[in-house]
Amino acid sequence: MTAAAMDQDHALDFEVVPLAAPLGAEIRGLDLRKLNGATFRRLHAAWLQHLLLLIRGQTITPDDLVTLIKHFGTPVSSSNLHQRDLKERTANALFNLPPEVTVVTNLTQDGKPVGILGDGELSWHLDFSFKERPTAARMLVAIDVPPLEKGGNTQFLNACAAYDALPDALKRRISGKTIKQGNIVDTAMKLRPGASLSDDIRTTPGPSHPIIATHPLTGANILFLGRRHAAYVNGMTLADSEALLNELWAHCTQPQFIYEHRWQKGDVVVWDNHATLHRRDAFDSQERRVLYAAQVEGPRPVEAPDALTRAPHGRAQLTK
Repeated sequence: MTAAAMDQDHALDFEVVPLAAPLGAEIRGLDLRKLNGATFRRLHAAWLQHLLLLIRGQTITPDDLVTLIKHFGTPVSSSNLHQRDLKERTANALFNLPPEVTVVTNLTQDGKPVGILGDGELSWHLDFSFKERPTAARMLVAIDVPPLEKGGNTQFLNACAAYDALPDALKRRISGKTIKQGNIVDTAMKLRPGASLSDDIRTTPGPSHPIIATHPLTGANILFLGRRHAAYVNGMTLADSEALLNELWAHCTQPQFIYEHRWQKGDVVVWDNHATLHRRDAFDSQERRVLYAAQVEGPRPVEAPDALTRAPHGRAQLTK
């Protein structure tokens, strides 16, 4: 066996430290640039268990990020997901980035944004829930971040734990139901091109996803809400749909399901995009914030026929 083959079969040693939160673990003692197949298999198992991994102090180039995300699946560019021309996002040319990388930044050039999402608050969402197949894994690399007191924290919530904590009667009530995800506004509540706030969500283009989605790898159930804005529970009156969505969102966004991440330069965070939701605080517009993002293709969400009898995911129990 060659040295290269032996290296691929040998998992590098690292420590998995669960965060004091309902989801997430910090990976210590691992240089992600040296990731091999055996090491990734152990890392992936931790990712499935904890739903989010944090690796601090990394020195990741854009090409490194593409290599990393390929371990999780087939990369897909944000522009392809949005069906937009990459030229709209000049940061890729400005920073000489590959198309698989998206720049999340408040930087401007000639008075125009060079990346996405600016410096305002971002509402709770699941990335690309307005697609038939939302992305499976999403990764962010902190290149430049404001001081902690300047804002920009990101909150993540455990949507498996949120489902598990639902009353049994409510689980039965939502089983088999789907939510229409209208593509009207983005997570910064900005209107999509060609959309109108007066659009009827019942006829607005967009996919429908099961409220209970069963994870294809862990078998755990997820409270799959996607985004609160421009959502509709199929087959219900608008009033009844709004009431049910309000009830589910009020439940899901309780503090006991949430981890707040305070960014440091060199942080790498990768999360299960189907099993979590996330949001961002606004931050000081005078501060420079640059994060590189990448993601991989995901499956179409489905509810298993035996979903109501499935065991809970269990990650939230680690902090109780």
